[in-house]
Amino acid sequence: MKLKKALALIIICAFVLTGCNNDKKYNEYMENGEQAVKQEQYEEALDYFESALDEKEGDAEATALHEQVEKIMQVEAKMKAKLYEEAIELCDEILASQSESTVGIDAAKKLKAECEKLKEEQENLTFREDIEKRISEVKELMKKEEYMNAKVKIGYIIDEISDKANYSNELKECEQLLKTCTEKLDEISKKEEAEKQQASTDDKKENTNKNDSNKNNGDNNDTSNSDYEIDFNDELKKQIAVAGAAYVEFYFEYGEDTAPSKFAEQAYEDTENDTPLGEYKEEGKTIFMNAFKEAFEATGNEYY
Repeated sequence: MKLKKALALIIICAFVLTGCNNDKKYNEYMENGEQAVKQEQYEEALDYFESALDEKEGDAEATALHEQVEKIMQVEAKMKAKLYEEAIELCDEILASQSESTVGIDAAKKLKAECEKLKEEQENLTFREDIEKRISEVKELMKKEEYMNAKVKIGYIIDEISDKANYSNELKECEQLLKTCTEKLDEISKKEEAEKQQASTDDKKENTNKNDSNKNNGDNNDTSNSDYEIDFNDELKKQIAVAGAAYVEFYFEYGEDTAPSKFAEQAYEDTENDTPLGEYKEEGKTIFMNAFKEAFEATGNEYY
């Protein structure tokens, strides 16, 4: 009986000693893991936390720290790839996680601050490169004398950098380019206006010369070429009569609200203005009106 009690006591002590030994190893692994995180030796930290989980499977604290370190390593990979926005999102996930130890969270805070700084520098560099590219495009437009297009683009650039202290040199350059474009556009405008005025002057001179020439020719014809007078012959009279008769059709289309005689009279004036008959105007009118009246009455309508 005493022997059985002794064996039981030995077994109990063995379990207690084993448990104490496991706790000791667990604590050592956890302490070493946290120390490795502080020293930014994240792969070693992972190994320590995995060993701690071997000692205490499913332990919440070891699991939390292990997951935090895994994400920290992902953050570093994102940073190397210059994917700072994604890295910041991972840092926020770490900061939102729960653990008794703050080593992982402290590391995430530090990395997040670094990511934000690098992201800002990246954005500034990208913005500066974009501004420099756009200024170069403006200069190319100016070389092609596309000053209006260049002026518009410069205006947009100035709006974007006018409140940025680090872009004072670029701002001065753009303001000078804008001034040059404005001056060139003014020069072009003045040149075009001068050309218009010159063209107008030339047209007036040409018209004056033509009028003088026509006047001289008319004087010459009056004095030396009586054959230039209109030949009011039978053929011309026939053409006038045909025109008068033809206008009856137009009357029924456009002039029924007007007296036929008034319509015919206006029609003759319009036609005669296009082909002046001079001294034969009244004679031509009589022929036109009579032909119109005859054709009109032939339709069975009263002429008045």
